[in-house]
Amino acid sequence: MLLYCRQKGSLIEIVGERGSGKTSILHMLCAVYTIENKRILYIDCSGNFRPERIRDYLEESHRFGNKEITAHLKNISFVRIYEPENIAGLLKKTKLLNIDCIVIDDLLILFLNSHRSKIRFEVRKVVREMALMALTKRINVVFTNLLIHRVESENSQPFCYELFYNDLIRYVHVKALLQKSINSVIHCNIVYPKNNFLNS
Repeated sequence: MLLYCRQKGSLIEIVGERGSGKTSILHMLCAVYTIENKRILYIDCSGNFRPERIRDYLEESHRFGNKEITAHLKNISFVRIYEPENIAGLLKKTKLLNIDCIVIDDLLILFLNSHRSKIRFEVRKVVREMALMALTKRINVVFTNLLIHRVESENSQPFCYELFYNDLIRYVHVKALLQKSINSVIHCNIVYPKNNFLNS
């Protein structure tokens, strides 16, 4: 997963069920980017941002003292978003910032709470803007999406679906699927592009 995140200019989607480790992957990604002295904009749409988790990852590397860790954490800018219409304005402002990566946690859940009639159009518009920004600024834009299990009837098999899948598929460059595990290991499979040697 981290190999894909090192390639500049990609829109990366991390998909998984609740509790599969999507936010933990974002925190790890932030720690890796800060070690490389890259600037990150972390956009939180659900209230799950925990800078202490990023600090823990930096401490576990055993490479830095307290002052260095604090200096690395200053490379992360944080914004909390509550409404879907705020994300479009924020993305326009972000074009002017000097950043290396944008991380958006639980972006599409914002749109579920909207009572507008053109939700799918708005999702496509925002995701298209994110893909264009990744390509034109040569930065990575990483966002998480929810995988939902559903059972139609008592006798049917459960099936999974991803929020707004058909609206995202044409814009996303890299898609990673996380699976829940019993232990603390996060299982991550790259769905596309298909390079089996990079699956982790």
